[in-house]
Formats: sequence, structure tokens, C-alpha cells
Amino acid sequence: MITTSVDNWCGVIEAADYGPLSRHEAPFARALRQAVVDLSDDDHVKVIVLRTTHGDFAGAGTPPPVDTTEVLTTWHRDFAASSAVYQAVCFSKKVVVTEVAGHCSAAGSMLVLCSDLTVAAENATFASPFTDLPEANFVLAALTMRLNRAKSWLLRGSTMPAAEAVSVGLVNQVVPADELAATTRELARSVTGMPLDGITMSKMLLQAVLDGHGVGREFDLADHYAIHRWAGLNAGTVQG
Repeated sequence: MITTSVDNWCGVIEAADYGPLSRHEAPFARALRQAVVDLSDDDHVKVIVLRTTHGDFAGAGTPPPVDTTEVLTTWHRDFAASSAVYQAVCFSKKVVVTEVAGHCSAAGSMLVLCSDLTVAAENATFASPFTDLPEANFVLAALTMRLNRAKSWLLRGSTMPAAEAVSVGLVNQVVPADELAATTRELARSVTGMPLDGITMSKMLLQAVLDGHGVGREFDLADHYAIHRWAGLNAGTVQG
């Protein structure tokens, strides 16, 4: 499902694709969270790369409605808690790089927002995370893309091609698909040239900035969004 490796200060997490997060598959979320935490705590790692072994970075998928009584228990634990998957990526002590090819569904776009740097292939597309994911963090999007662009992504629910994603600041670099892995390796190599203490201190400073802008509070609202979203979906299913 998920594999990890460490070589020359670079920890790599590989999955076939990260689409299971869009479908709220809890075992996958827990496995990814643990992999990020383990590499974040490894003193032989300075940068963490998330990549896929098959076509799309995050295949399409929509989370099914759930019993709203589960939101504050099992769903909260895996997708909204301070120790859940997205916050593990967002507040990692190491530099997190996403390597994106093909389609990047809602959860994939959330991983991009939570990461520090993103390299994308020219064929990559980025779906809005706000259409289906209650845990989507609008504050992160506003800080990454600027408020007006984040609002457009939220309200229109659009999918951006790679060229647009780099122009609005969602990704850092777009390259031909056959150069993606090499470009990511070079980016990771440049990060590993920094002292480990310097990386950790820089990430701690960044965490303070994110918290000061309300990123943590926005994650805390995910339960509220989920309850209202799935209450409506479940009611619609019963009425239909």
C-alpha cells in the first residue's frame, strides 16, 4: 500500500496513488500519517518526498456519506485531529515535497497545500479540494495562492492545469513528465544541503506563522463542516 525508503538524507514515501484519501479510506490515511511521522522523527532525514508509482498522483474519488455520529470519533481521529494525516504533513519537522503527475484529486490537492514544495509534470491537473472534502483547509489555500485565487477555487470548484497551478502559486515548478523524477531529486538534494537543525528551526517558525494565521483553527472546523455536509447528504438519500 505505502512504502518508505531513506537515502542520503531524503525520505521517500511511495503509493500507487493517493486517491484513497479522497474516498476517506481510513487504513490508508493512518498508514500515510504514520509514514510521515516516522520520517519526520528520523534524524537521518531532512526532506520527505511524496510520489506515486502509477499514473495519477491522486485518482478521482468522492467520500461516501457517513453516519454523523462517527464524525467526532473515528473520522475525526483519521482526518481532522491534530495528529491526523493532513496535519502530520502540514506541521512536519522536515521539508515535505510533493511530486505530482497526472490527475490530482481533491485529497491530492490538499496534500499539495499541506506540503512545502511541489514539482508537477506538464500533464498534471489539480482538482479543488473544497467540493467534497470537509477537511479542506481554506486558510492554507489563501496563504498559498492569495485570497482572491483561493476564493475562486472554492466557489467555482474548478480543476486547474499545471500551467495555471504554477502561475497562481499552488506549485513551484512545472516540467516535462520525463523530467519529473530528476527535477524532484535535484530539489531534494538542494534542501539536504541545509543543516538539520536549521531545517527543524525553520519549520518550527513556519508552524508558528501558520497557526498565527488560523490554519489550526480551520482544521478544527473540519468536524463541523463534516457533520453538516453528511447530514444533508444522508437526508437527501433518505428523501430520494
